[in-house]
Amino acid sequence: MAAEHQGRLYGGADVPLSAAGLAASRALAPALAAGSPGAVCCSPLQRARLLAEDIATRARVPLLVEPGFRELDRGQWTGLSQDELEARWPGALARYTADPEAGAAPGGERESQLAARVWAALLPLVAQRPGQRLVLVAHAHVLRVILARLAGWTPSESMLHFLPPLGTLEVRLAPDGQGELLAPPPGIGQRELLKR
Repeated sequence: MAAEHQGRLYGGADVPLSAAGLAASRALAPALAAGSPGAVCCSPLQRARLLAEDIATRARVPLLVEPGFRELDRGQWTGLSQDELEARWPGALARYTADPEAGAAPGGERESQLAARVWAALLPLVAQRPGQRLVLVAHAHVLRVILARLAGWTPSESMLHFLPPLGTLEVRLAPDGQGELLAPPPGIGQRELLKR
């Protein structure tokens, strides 16, 4: 992220990438485009959309911008540093990490709302393009709720497993939401992923 947003909870705010983040995104695009995707799907937020546009252009496939893939809405926490959050709501981040449903930010999304909108966006795309490889460019919490469902994790368990920035995840997904992880994300073992 741009320097003024680093270390802050920006969530669904449309904050720009830093020069280094933009360069890293551009460096990843050729590999993702080379896998012959049928389409590229993305969040409307510029930090995801820039990479998605690059992949779609390189692969010469449609770009599908889907509001359902926007990052978690942080409500009244948006823009705060962790220190500012702790000063205003002592213990709030620990409560959220332990229980992202009950500990959601005031005015922000609950875990169940995030998961519902992500899956409501994802499943029709899968159904409309059977057998096609899709590339989804989204955000940490969006990818976390997809991973959680496929790995069988509770929301609190899933909070321990975020993809790193520009991390990739490969899954096979059916229109009914059943699926499997084809390759574990870096730093997470296959045995742990498949534990139910």
